[in-house]
Amino acid sequence: MTQHVDDIAADWGVHWTKPSRGSWAADRNGRSLGEVRRDADGFTATRGGRNLGTYRSLGAALDAVDHHHLATVQPGRFWTLLLTTVNVGMVAAISLIATAILR
Repeated sequence: MTQHVDDIAADWGVHWTKPSRGSWAADRNGRSLGEVRRDADGFTATRGGRNLGTYRSLGAALDAVDHHHLATVQPGRFWTLLLTTVNVGMVAAISLIATAILR
């Protein structure tokens, strides 16, 4: 069975290409996410240089690369969320103090 690149669902903006026979590469907005390679044991999935495992089916390996980001929080996003929360808290505190002073 031949699987064409157009048949692979690109959820969450992930774009799959097939650079060579037995190899699939994933990218999001031009940034490389990971790849899947076919070998003797099945389909080996890697993401960010880390081996995610070997899977029996191509679909399972593609899903592992595609959905791996849902299981871990990226450090940059964590700090952005933390700093946003702190800033919102500070603005709320300043607003309460200003309201109390102006009454």
